[in-house]
Amino acid sequence: MNPTITSSIKVGTLKGVQILVVDNDIDSGVLLTIFLSYFGANVTTSASIKEAVNSLTCFFPHIIICEIRFLGENVYVLLNKLAEIESFSKNHIPIIVTSTCVNGTTEEIPEIEFAGYLLKPIDLDKLLVMIEHLLPLGGNNLLVEPLQHSFINSLAVADSLLTEIKENNE
Repeated sequence: MNPTITSSIKVGTLKGVQILVVDNDIDSGVLLTIFLSYFGANVTTSASIKEAVNSLTCFFPHIIICEIRFLGENVYVLLNKLAEIESFSKNHIPIIVTSTCVNGTTEEIPEIEFAGYLLKPIDLDKLLVMIEHLLPLGGNNLLVEPLQHSFINSLAVADSLLTEIKENNE
């Protein structure tokens, strides 16, 4: 980390910011959780796409940091769930994409609108700056209160369950 960059970012800068880290590399997930928590973020880490989708039933992130290469799993399952939540709640959830691959990674996912791309090993200074720029008016002035996020997410889950029941009955 560069002390001149991180010195301008204070502990607590990300207070109240909900971040979902989706990474099949446990060490990367732990590193990001510890680092972002230090700055006040509420971080949930998922080691698989399935786990991330399940966590969205009770955790409404403001930002997602997601590895795009998963063996045996398709990242589109998560992206489809996010699209469903966003369409219901009308709140966009920015995605910061990470990868260990240099060539062709972002071209593999042309339909995904992502807010940023970071190559592993992640430059933590760039990550912090990227997150700060994605937050409306800084981390302490989020658009929707956490209880509202929880309520909206619960409605999205209920809507999804009703749709599934309806499809099963047809």
